[in-house]
Amino acid sequence: MVSTEAFPVHTGRPVHVRYPRGAPATYSSPRFPFILPLMLLKRFLLFALLTACPAVANTIIVTGVDSGLGLQQSLYVDENGASTQIYWAGGIDINVDGYMRQVFCVQLFTDIYLDTTYDTVMDYANTPNLQRVSWLLQNEFPGAPLTGANLQVAGAAFQLAIWDIIEDNGDGFATGDGKITQSTDASHPTNPAVLLAAQQYESESLNQTSTYGVVYQNFLNGTPMQNLMGIPVTDGGPSAAPEPTAVILIFSGLAMIAVSRLRRRGNTPR
Repeated sequence: MVSTEAFPVHTGRPVHVRYPRGAPATYSSPRFPFILPLMLLKRFLLFALLTACPAVANTIIVTGVDSGLGLQQSLYVDENGASTQIYWAGGIDINVDGYMRQVFCVQLFTDIYLDTTYDTVMDYANTPNLQRVSWLLQNEFPGAPLTGANLQVAGAAFQLAIWDIIEDNGDGFATGDGKITQSTDASHPTNPAVLLAAQQYESESLNQTSTYGVVYQNFLNGTPMQNLMGIPVTDGGPSAAPEPTAVILIFSGLAMIAVSRLRRRGNTPR
C-alpha cells in the first residue's frame, strides 16, 4: 500500500597406470564417443536447473506514482472495519536494475517506500488469486481508449480490485465481514465510479486464471515488504524464471534424450 513517510508506497607427479590387454576377441577400446554426449547432457541439465531458479540479485526502487493512472488521497474504504483514506490507489513506477516499469501493489496492509532500494525476486503468479490478477493484467489493463479522469478512475478501480481479490477473494467490497469493504463513513463514502469499475473488474475475472503477470517479491535487509505485480518483461532487463510448464517441458525433453542414449548404449555390440 502507498503511504507517505520516507515515502512508503503501499527488490605430485603423474601416476601411470597400465591396463592388461585382453584377448583379441574380447578387447574393447574406451567408449569416448558415448562419454562425450553424457558430459554434454549433464551440462544441459545443469543449465536447465539454473534457468529454472529465479534471480535473487536484482534490486528495485519505487520512483513514484503514476498520476495519470490512479487517484491520490481521494479514495476512502473500510480496512478491517475502519474507514481509511487511501494515500494512493493506482499504478506506480519502479526502477529494476536501471529498467523503468509500471506495476500495481499486491498487499493492502504492507508498505513499500519511495526512493528506497530493495532486493527483489521475480516470479510468475503461483496462487489462484495471483493468477486471477494475472488474467486482469493480461486482459483488462487500463489504457486506451480511456484518457484523463476516466483513466485515473480506471487505474484506482484496478488497484482496488487487486486488493479485494488478494485479501477477500474478490467478494465485491460488501459491507460487513472482510478486510476491505466500501466505506461505511457517511461523510466519506467510497467513490461510486471507482467502486462500480472495481466490481466490474472482479466480475470479469471471476474463475479466470493466467500466469501472464510478473510478481516482484521485495525484501529490505531480509524482511519481506510489499509485493508488486506487472506485465511480462519486454525491455530486455531482469525477468522472472521460466514458467513452470516451460521448465517441465525442458526437463521432459532432456530426460527423453538421456533415455534414448542409454538405450543406444545397451544395444551397441561389445
